[in-house]
Amino acid sequence: MNPKKALVLGTLLLVPVLVFLFLKMFGVNKFSLRTYFPATVDSTMVDGQWRYDTVYHKVPDFQLTSLKNPSFSQKDLQGKIYIASFSDSSCQNTCKQVNIQLGRVQDAFRLQPDVYILSFLASSDADNVSFLKQYAKGTRANPAKWFFLTGSSAQILQIAEQDYLLSSKESALPNASAPLNSGRLILVDQLKQVRGIYDGTDAADVDRMITEINVLLSESTIPNGK
Repeated sequence: MNPKKALVLGTLLLVPVLVFLFLKMFGVNKFSLRTYFPATVDSTMVDGQWRYDTVYHKVPDFQLTSLKNPSFSQKDLQGKIYIASFSDSSCQNTCKQVNIQLGRVQDAFRLQPDVYILSFLASSDADNVSFLKQYAKGTRANPAKWFFLTGSSAQILQIAEQDYLLSSKESALPNASAPLNSGRLILVDQLKQVRGIYDGTDAADVDRMITEINVLLSESTIPNGK
C-alpha cells in the first residue's frame, strides 16, 4: 500500500474515534438546576478534614380538599415532580394568564405520568368543592394531572409562606410580599425540594420551566419516593 492510500485509510479509521471522544467529553448534558432555600449545613470529619454538605428546605406535608379527594396530601405526590400555583377567589386577570400557561405545561407533559400541576386556592366559601368546580371550569384541566386544592385563606397563605417560602426575598420576582395572586409558579422535585420559581404570566419564563422540568426528568440519579 502506498503512503498516500495508507494516510487516507488511517484518517478514515481515526474519524470515528475522534467523534466518539468528542461525544464522550462534550455530548453529555452537564446542566443542573439550582436548589432553592438552603436550610442547614451539615459538617463531617473525613480523614482529618471537615466536609460540608448543604441541606435544603423540603416542602412539608399538607392536607387539603380537592375535587376528588377530601383529604389530599403530599403523599399523593410521592416520587413526582409538580408545579404549584397560589391564588384566591379575588384573582382575575393574573390567574387567567397563569392558567393559560399551565394549560401549555399540561399539554407538554400529557404523556408523562411523573409531572403534576397543583393549584392552591384560598376560599371563604363554606362549600369548598363547589368553589373548586366553578374555578376549574375556566381551565382545560385534566383531572388526572392537574389538581385543584382549597382551604381557608389563612391556611393557604400559611402553606404559601411557610411551606413554599413564597414570602422569601430569594424568589427574586416581583410582589415578593404577596404570595397569593402573584402569578408565581413553583417547581418541586421528587425530593420535595424547590428547584425553580417562575413568572406564570410570562410565556418565555414558562418555556424555561418546561425545559427545566425535562432536565429534572432526565436526572435518573434522583431516587423516587424519598
